[in-house]
Amino acid sequence: MIFSLRSTLKSLIVFLALFSNQSFATWYQGTAQQRIGAFNFETIRTETIKHAIANAAMQSNSYIQVEDIVLDGLLESSKTVLRSEGNIRRVKILSESINNDILSIIVNVDIKPLFGCQNDPYAKSLLLTQFPLLKPNQAVQGAIFDIGIQASRRFEMQLNTQESVYVSSLLNKAFMPDGSLGTINTRYLKDVGSYLATEHDSQFILFGAIRDISLFEQVKDQLLIDDVLLRRNFTFQIYLYDAIKGKLIIQKSYHGEANWQYQENHMVDTNNSVFWRSDYGRTILHTINSAVIDINDELSCQQSLPQIIHSDNGQLVINIGEEQGVKVGDKFELVKQQFMQGINGKAFPLSSVDTSKTLKVIQVNNQTAVLTSDWLSTLDGSLVQNLVRPKSSF
Repeated sequence: MIFSLRSTLKSLIVFLALFSNQSFATWYQGTAQQRIGAFNFETIRTETIKHAIANAAMQSNSYIQVEDIVLDGLLESSKTVLRSEGNIRRVKILSESINNDILSIIVNVDIKPLFGCQNDPYAKSLLLTQFPLLKPNQAVQGAIFDIGIQASRRFEMQLNTQESVYVSSLLNKAFMPDGSLGTINTRYLKDVGSYLATEHDSQFILFGAIRDISLFEQVKDQLLIDDVLLRRNFTFQIYLYDAIKGKLIIQKSYHGEANWQYQENHMVDTNNSVFWRSDYGRTILHTINSAVIDINDELSCQQSLPQIIHSDNGQLVINIGEEQGVKVGDKFELVKQQFMQGINGKAFPLSSVDTSKTLKVIQVNNQTAVLTSDWLSTLDGSLVQNLVRPKSSF
């Protein structure tokens, strides 16, 4: 049914409240200094990093103790990865310098805020697609031509650890337009995103591509002779798309780089854990983790809008269930899909919420739930393909 713009304006204003969201990482800068003396340099460096992190945490009123911080693995722009007992999630080393036997380190620390955005209790259904390598010729050294599918699998593994995400994957297909070099257009997102959302019962779609795995030489100054290091880039682009709202939520590039330790003709086995424990493999994992944190943050602030996939005898079936956290007794509101007539004669989708009518969950399966209400029996017409939203959220 087509409605006039004037008659639906009020409903549009009400529904715009569904779209108000934004989540960002909260970064704090910390500094620390320590005399090197005759002590082991790596030990002093580790302790200085810990003190710099604790200093940043103090700026955020988190007061995380130095002894609660453990460094093990790969930290961005460093040789270590952060694990902590507090809300520290990411660390970037901004600078390291030695002056008069004093080591100075400046870090940026991403600390999870105590109070997040308003959200609903359900994990968001996310479809992960394959991240293709846009320039396959860059994979010649090391023969890492399958780095796209391998990195996509690690993306899936890390996403599965996030509380706000329920992941399904389609890793055998890449959906970036040919020749895009990492760009993506709105029409492509709308057409492909809507199709994938319907086929895989996912509100959100994650597209992406690996843009750069090129090698380069870095000169490290030494006292007697300069040391030339062979290093490799790892840069990828992500596009997080809400197929229900037709909205691009995240469009962001992530970059890491590390020493490439393999000889020129060595064929690297990217299925082997030895590769993922190397400097470069761990840099890939760390860079992916940075994106996963941003995705989880953003999805935790989005509203679940499950779709009605079946309607019969006063009962509705929606496409989220126990896997997403739905429980018997949960309440939803109907979000009706309509269309408004634009000034150019084109029909635009419009959704309106009836807050006076409540739907209650009476049965939950893995990925579906059955809802009912007294008013459903008096309703004319099918509600299939309409939406529901959690009651009293947002």
